[in-house]
Amino acid sequence: MLESDEWWKTNLIMSQIQINEQLRAVLFQLREVNPGSYVHLLLDGNHPCADDDELHITRLKKRDIPAEAVLVPRADFAHDPAICPALVTLYSPGDRGYPDDALLDLSIAHAWYRRDSINGSYVCGWLVSESSAHQVAKHLAPACELFDLTRGCRRVLPLFEPHRLSLVVDAGRESFLRRWIGPISHWMWLDMKGELRSLAASDLADGVPGKDHLSQRHWEAQQRVANARVVAVAMADAGHTLPVYPETTIDASLQRAAALGLQRTEDLVFFALNDFSFSPAWTSHPAAANAIRQALQGERTLSELMCRLTDDTLEEIAATREAGPTLFGDSDGH
Repeated sequence: MLESDEWWKTNLIMSQIQINEQLRAVLFQLREVNPGSYVHLLLDGNHPCADDDELHITRLKKRDIPAEAVLVPRADFAHDPAICPALVTLYSPGDRGYPDDALLDLSIAHAWYRRDSINGSYVCGWLVSESSAHQVAKHLAPACELFDLTRGCRRVLPLFEPHRLSLVVDAGRESFLRRWIGPISHWMWLDMKGELRSLAASDLADGVPGKDHLSQRHWEAQQRVANARVVAVAMADAGHTLPVYPETTIDASLQRAAALGLQRTEDLVFFALNDFSFSPAWTSHPAAANAIRQALQGERTLSELMCRLTDDTLEEIAATREAGPTLFGDSDGH
């Protein structure tokens, strides 16, 4: 019988193999349906891998079959092109299979192991398009310059990052995504749970009035991404399995915490961990509500205040399952 850690490692390896097979099957089908399509790999230099990693930009040129990296010029990174996103073509129309099949394997493995990294994903996804890497890069660069309603100005929003893209896709902004995806027919990526996600241009509504932009609510969700990654890492450290649609589920917890007035990262993370360790109803317990109030008013963190409660009280909070009225209103802050 395998030891628990060995079983866990074996299970992870099997999951990665399944994702590899799943992605390959999807890409094969898409290539069969449209032989005129390219398959591009999108890498993000702002979340780099190690210099000696085989997937590092500088090493791609030195492979037996050299891979050209086409930069996507981010306006905010014009001073340092090395940290801009880059497209690498894995398959071109007319190829007999992938010229560098091992490169596809490397990209899938890298995406799998960095899926819930606090540093973000270096492998952002696999793009299918009838356009070349240069043409796709020419579209993506301006597509990521959007008007930020929370700041009242245009700025770069790197929606190609898997975490950020998952939030927008789960929010149902189809009309916006149809315009944003442009010449890309299919976009595949791994979410933080390691599930293969897919965005198909043919499934997206086109030209719906009022839905071809990101609202203030969506921009606020994007601003919570850094804290959400901390929560994901904390959940892994605590032995919690990430929920389905983890990016959106974690963001909902962080939004609840923010609606109560919590701002410190430590408080936000602790709040979210309690949501997933117990249930969102934990805040309905009077002792928990009081601890939150004190965290807002004083210097002590929420975790410190909760740790001062008796074991019996903590057990009562942990046992709270049915959501009841809290002292702070609902999750929308009303």
